[in-house]
Parts: sequence; C-alpha cells; structure tokens
Amino acid sequence: MSEASNGLNHPEQISNEFSWKLGPRDFILKNLKYIPWLIISCAIALVLAWLKIRYSTPIYKVQSSMMINNQGSAGSKGDRFDALLMSPGSENLSNEIQILISRPVLQRVINNIQLTTRYYNIGKVRTSLLYPESPFSLEIISPSKSSQNFGLNITILNDQQYRINKETTIHVFGEIIVVADNRVTLVRDPRIDLKIFASPVFYVSHASAATVANEYLGSVNITQGNDQSTILLLSFQTENPELGKNFLNALMGVYDSLNIEDKNRISINSLKFINTNLDTLESQLNILEGRVQNFKVSHEMFDVEGQSKIYLGNAEQGQTNIDLMDVKITVANLLQEYINDPKKSHELVPINMGIEEPALANRISEYNRLQLERDNNLKTTTQNNPMIQAYDATLEKIRRDMSEALNNVKNGYAIARNKMLQQKGDMEGKLRAMPGKTLQLGNVARRQKILEELYSFLLQKKLEISISSASTISNSTVVEPALESSNAISPNKNKIYSSYLMFGLLIPVGLIAFRELLRDKVNNRIEVERRTKTPILGEIGHSDDDSSLVVLRNSRRFVAEQFRILRSNLKYMTVKKDNPSILVTSSFSGEGKSFISINMASVLALSGKKTVIIEFDIRKPKIMESLNMKRKMGITNYIIGRAQFKDIVMQVPGFDSLYVIPCGPIPPNPAELLLDPKLDDLMREARENFDVIVMDTAPVGLVSDSISLGKYADCTLFVVRMNHTYRKILRLVEDLYQEKKLPGLSLILNDVKLEGGYYSGYYGGYGYYGGYGYGIESGYFEKPAKKKRALPHKQVIRWWGKWFG
Repeated sequence: MSEASNGLNHPEQISNEFSWKLGPRDFILKNLKYIPWLIISCAIALVLAWLKIRYSTPIYKVQSSMMINNQGSAGSKGDRFDALLMSPGSENLSNEIQILISRPVLQRVINNIQLTTRYYNIGKVRTSLLYPESPFSLEIISPSKSSQNFGLNITILNDQQYRINKETTIHVFGEIIVVADNRVTLVRDPRIDLKIFASPVFYVSHASAATVANEYLGSVNITQGNDQSTILLLSFQTENPELGKNFLNALMGVYDSLNIEDKNRISINSLKFINTNLDTLESQLNILEGRVQNFKVSHEMFDVEGQSKIYLGNAEQGQTNIDLMDVKITVANLLQEYINDPKKSHELVPINMGIEEPALANRISEYNRLQLERDNNLKTTTQNNPMIQAYDATLEKIRRDMSEALNNVKNGYAIARNKMLQQKGDMEGKLRAMPGKTLQLGNVARRQKILEELYSFLLQKKLEISISSASTISNSTVVEPALESSNAISPNKNKIYSSYLMFGLLIPVGLIAFRELLRDKVNNRIEVERRTKTPILGEIGHSDDDSSLVVLRNSRRFVAEQFRILRSNLKYMTVKKDNPSILVTSSFSGEGKSFISINMASVLALSGKKTVIIEFDIRKPKIMESLNMKRKMGITNYIIGRAQFKDIVMQVPGFDSLYVIPCGPIPPNPAELLLDPKLDDLMREARENFDVIVMDTAPVGLVSDSISLGKYADCTLFVVRMNHTYRKILRLVEDLYQEKKLPGLSLILNDVKLEGGYYSGYYGGYGYYGGYGYGIESGYFEKPAKKKRALPHKQVIRWWGKWFG
C-alpha cells in the first residue's frame, strides 16, 4: 500500500500538510449543534416581541400645515394703503412657533376642545383614552375654591348605577356627590353601549387647563418646511387620532384669533385718541361760532370795499399758509403730549397723523412693533424677565427719540411760520386802512376755519381706521387641516421584531462566546496546530464502551478503525526499526493514556506482531485493571531480583500475540527505581522476545518518569484529550518537541467527539467525512452500543463541563 493510497505523510510533513484555515462552511458545521438553541432563543424573542406589540398602546401621528404670510396683503399698492388696512409686516417664524406652543395658547386650546375632563377605560392589560365620547360625563355643579385636580375610579354596574373607587356604596347617575370639595354629578349617555368597552371600570380625570397643557406640551411638534418656506408643519402624537385632529385644528384657530386681537388693539387705541380730540375740537368750534355770530350782530358788519380786495387776497393766502402750519404744530403738540404721557407708556402710538417726517414715521412703526412683541412675550413670562426689561428700555429710548423728532419738526414748522408771518405782515400793512372791526372778524373766522379743518381731518382718520378694523384678517392660512396617519407610528412592528430577533441571536451567541472565553482546554485540532509544531499522528474518537479494550479481532467499530489507521501511520514513525519501542505518555492523569496504550498494542498484535505492554506507570497503574487481569509479580519484582523475565510476562486472554508486563507492587521510590541498571536488562530481554514494545508511562507533566524512560523508546506518543487537556500544556509539548527531550514525539488527539456531523478535528481518518455520509452512520462500521441515561445530577455536571469545562 503506497503512501498516497493511505493518505499518510512522513511525520516531518504532517504539520505543513494539515495547517489549513477554518473556512466558513466548516465553521458553520462545527457550530451546527447550537442551531436548536438559536432557534429556541429566536422563537422566544419573537414571542416576546409579539406580546409587546399586542399589549402596547398604539400611538398615531396627526399632521397639519399652515402658512404664515410674511408680506403685507396689499403687496405693491404702497405703504399708505398697507397702513390703512393694517396689513401684517414680516413675521419671525421662530417667534411664531414659540407662540404656538406657549402654555397660554395651549390652555386656550384645552378649554376650546373641553379637555380639562378626560375619561379612560381601564382594561386588563392597558388603559384607553375615550374621546370625544364616553358612556358618561362629569358635570361640576359648584367647583371648590382651591380648584385642585382630582380623579375618580368608576365601576359601572348597570345603566343606572355605579360605584366609586373601592367603596361599597352604590350611586345613581344624576346623583350629586362631593369630590375634593367639588359638588359634581355623573350623567349617563344612553346612546353609548357599555358592551363595546373592554371592562366596566373607568377612570375620570379633572385637571386645570394649565396642568393638561403641560401634559400635552411634549406631544406637539412644529417645524418649518424649509429655510425659504413660510409654511409650518404641525404634528401631534396621541393614542386617540380624533383628539389629535381636534387639537391641531383648535390650535390653528386660536393662533388666528390671537393675530386678529393684536391688530384690533392698534385700531382701538387709535380710535380712542381720535375720539378724545374730536370732543375737544367740537367744544372749541361751538364757542367760536357763537363769538362770530355775536360780533356780527353787535357791530353790524358789512362787505369790505373793492379797493382792498387785492391786498386782502394776498393777506388771506399768507394767513392760509400760516393756518396750515398751525394745524401741523397743533397735531405735533398733541402727539408729543400723548407720547410723553407716562400713563400711555405701554400704549400703541397713532400713525399717519399728517406729519410728513420719514424718520418720525419709522420710529413710530418700530415702537408699535416692539410694543406688540412685548405684549406677546408677556403671555408666557413676567415683567421681571430680563427680556421684558430689555423691551422696556428700548421702548423708552424710542419714545425719547420720537419726542426729540417732534421737537425738531416743531422747530422747523416754527421757522416756516415766522417767515409766513413776516410775509403776512407786509400784506397787513397795506390793509391798515381797512376798518379794524373787519380785521378782527377775519381773525375770528380764520381761527374757526383752522378748527374746522382739524375736525374734518380727524373725522377722516376715524373713518379710515374703522374701515381697516372691519377688514382685519389673520396673517396665517390653513394649508392642510389635521389628518391622521393610517398606521400607528408606535409600536413600530418592524423595528421591534428586528431588535428582539437581534437580541434573540445575540444571547446564545454571547453565551457561546462567553463559554469560549472561560474555556481553557483544548477543543479542536486546529487549536493544537496553532499552538505547537509537534506532528499529529492521528485522532481517536469518543468511546462509550464500558471496556477499555475496543480493538478486537472482528470489531468494525468506528474507534477500532481509527486505531487501525493509527497503526498505518505509526509505520512511518518506526520505518527503520526492527523491534520498535513505543512510549505513551500525557500531561496528567485522565487523558486516556492507558486506553491508547492498550488499544494501540491490541491493533499491533492483531496485525501478527508479538506485542507487549509494559506498565511503567508505577505510581498509578491501570493497565491490568483495564484488562480485567489479576495482578502478579512485575517490574518492581524484576528490578529487585525476586523474579525472572519469564515470570512477569502475562498473556492477554483472547489474544495470541498480546502480552502484558505489570508494574508489580508499588514501591515507595518509583523515580529512583526506574534509574536502576536492572531496567536495561528488562528492556533488552523485551526486545529479544517481542516484535513491538508499548510502554505505558506516567504523565510527563507531573513526574519525570517518562523523560527517564525516553532512552528506551524509538518514538513517543503524547496523548492530548479534547476538552480535558489544558491549552497551556501545549507549551510543554512544544518545549519537549523543540528540545527533543523525548524521541520521535508526535501527538494523538483522544476523545474527539462528533460536532455538527463531523469530528472536532475536522479531518484525520474517516472522522472528516462524518458530515458527508461516510462516518459512523455510513454503514461501513458497527453502531456503538447505546449508553445508559445518566442520573439527573450527573447530567447537570456533564452539561456544565461541556459548556464551561
């Protein structure tokens, strides 16, 4: 049989031949046994996700939009027309958003939609808000003076009776009861059937508008459509879509009414100013009219002579100009008195009073704008707020600027009037010849004309302001009324299912990773190859047989076939040796060293070679016990000279070519005993009488017996048991291999268990093909006997060792 046909390589080539990486397919197959745990964990996670979705209160999102008109309604018709219709100027959208979500505005919304009293139906799992209708309503007959909030648990017994909280007293709908010093009554709505509710238990909550506004403050969200847009997007999250629609529609309605109220305040203040001055002028005109009439009657006044008509006309024209200037000065004085009046420090200043001074008009517009902003901010704060104080300081400065501007205007008017007086004086000098009485009458008439013109001017302004007040409109437009979303935004089914499924996967994966973190023992062949360059001679699978001897003549067990493959590989380790001596050792007890020694010797004996097992583990011998043979004289008897070689050799029952040399009585100094020269004679006679010698020695990790016996061996088999041998032991193996302290050192991986349909070594003999129909279940091997079920406590210990051993 050639090397290629056996799939074997020389020991020097073994490490390089098998140093392949673990591919994705092999990794999946290795962890295939954990798939049931993954499936169970994912199933539990999905069930928990379904329960969360099933019993979570759905939250809906209601949306609407409104446009804020930043430009005046008149557009390009001119500033005078904009002022006449009281059109809104440019609005700051950030300020408008803050006004919309301010507590005073929300309180008005709460009162408008009657949300101070709320009704809930208490179910077995969750509580639902009832809106806009409920099976009964709470009516407050006389509220308490403290106006404190209160709530009631109502259990409806039938259409006429109910019980409050846990009281045993039964009340009747319509009966007056006292709750928190409030006299209230519950009124049953017969239109609503009680059967539609999850339970007959309800909860009634009555709170002030301020309290309810604070609760819903976080549910309202207002954003700007984009940087260039003046459209505001309003949204409201609630479990009751009808409540959300009513809330947003009421919010936009309240905002409209606030805008109209602010504009009407300007009109009211202007009309108040005009009406006050009209009354004064009317009284003065009545007095002048009486004086003129009396003067004419008492002095019998006639027409002026024709010669003086030209001079009189020029004088009258000059006086007309003076009169017009006097009107302007009078208006300026009235306006200055109004501005300087401390009582009107927070009143709006009338506009368009006939004073043609751009700087003054701009200051009046700025003053009125700041006054409105101050009033709007006072809705959400107090006068002690630094922002309000800043407004007051700015307004005071503008008032001083307006008063100073009026002084400058009056000074200009005075200079112009003086010039007109000078011109008029020239004309009067030419009219001195006219009768003095005629001149006096003219002066009274001119005074009367001034008052009539001023009276007419104020009447015109009153009409204009009345028209603008009647045509006042809001600066906002509802683009889209409130609409509810068809699907609930919470709970998010896809997000919940995906997150719970992720946790369902992470938990078992985390446990597996935690297990790997705690594991400090060798788990698979690749791990061995990564930690040591020592060649691996073969792998031996897990055996559940009660007997340690599994390699029998007619045995077709899977483990027996692995030993036969190991025998084939061993030929290349002892190819130049006629009577090879094989040393079997391990790191510590329990790794299957004696099991390997017995079955290795058995498979060699079945090939026709006369084989002997020498029980060199004098400290803790197991060979004779494992073969169910009685102890007799052995190595210790031979070394002390109390037995001959033929006296200590024992044949294994059932084998023609298998023998055992037991250790004999356990001595007190086993290490010194194995250094005795007599041991050389023992090994010489063994080589002369047997074809193969298998030496079962003590663990090299505990004592130095194996190192001492290494001089008699041709090759060394170091047993590494999966999930039993510590990883740090591989450092010892690597040192032994590099320093050549043991001859022909190679590894045997013992107790390689089937994982994911194939052995954890991934290859080596038939073990690699376990997942492809060529392993234990392929039909080529005998099935192992079924192992008896372990007791529960032993199963727990075994499970713990499997995971964390």
